[in-house]
Amino acid sequence: MKKILVPTDFSPMATEALRTANQLAQQQHATIHLVHVLMFPMTEEEAPPGVVEVLPVEYLKHLKQDTQKQLDELIEKEAIASVPITSEIIVGNPYQSIARILKKEEMDLVVMGSRGASGVREILVGSNAERMVRFSPSPVLIIKEETDLSNLKNIVYATALRKEEQPVLKTLTGLQEAFGAQLHVVRINTISNFREDTAVREELKELAKNSELKNYSLHTFSDIGEEEGIIHFADEIGADLIAVSTHAYRGLLRLFGGSIAENVANHAKYPVWTMSLYPSAD
Repeated sequence: MKKILVPTDFSPMATEALRTANQLAQQQHATIHLVHVLMFPMTEEEAPPGVVEVLPVEYLKHLKQDTQKQLDELIEKEAIASVPITSEIIVGNPYQSIARILKKEEMDLVVMGSRGASGVREILVGSNAERMVRFSPSPVLIIKEETDLSNLKNIVYATALRKEEQPVLKTLTGLQEAFGAQLHVVRINTISNFREDTAVREELKELAKNSELKNYSLHTFSDIGEEEGIIHFADEIGADLIAVSTHAYRGLLRLFGGSIAENVANHAKYPVWTMSLYPSAD
């Protein structure tokens, strides 16, 4: 891991995401790129009163200056001497702007803050962050509260037992090994997606073997739904992080046949790490 992207709206959770990114960057000898996206008003109703005429020049100029001052103050307050931090202000659509950076700079991870309870559409920059979870070409780490990665000992990885998951597991195990954590691989059994435990255990063993997993355990867990099962299993084993893979079909996220990644990111109290099986930023 060499490059970490941290979008910020200067909210407390976005700042917590930066602190978590600092921990990761320090441990991995990585750099941080801090980005704030200015959403340019699209209509007169969306613009601040009296500034429509000067938005293209004067208002935008002052807005950028004020925002850069905020970024500089945030970096000064949160910076760690051993972690280089650069900053950037972008004007435009938040998701599209961040996606372009991810493609251009080949970022290894996106770290984002989340308010969580009111829905994944409330993550940092609204529905654009939901799209980031769905379609980011880089792994995304969603921070829900103050996070100390030195305590990262148990990682839950929810598997759909796809062969395409091996690159996801390879990336995840890099994080696992860096912090000396144990990986708990679980397949959630539901009424609508039921399979016999004996068959699932064999496939879990095959996945672990093919992915060359180390320091891991394999589980099946039954619940009313995949999302509930992932969270309840994480509660049961005392997880510090939940990891899920995502899969976009024609622009819609599908994991186990549903929008599980967003739902877990929304409702779980834990940090949630996601990575696409087929990375592409639309």
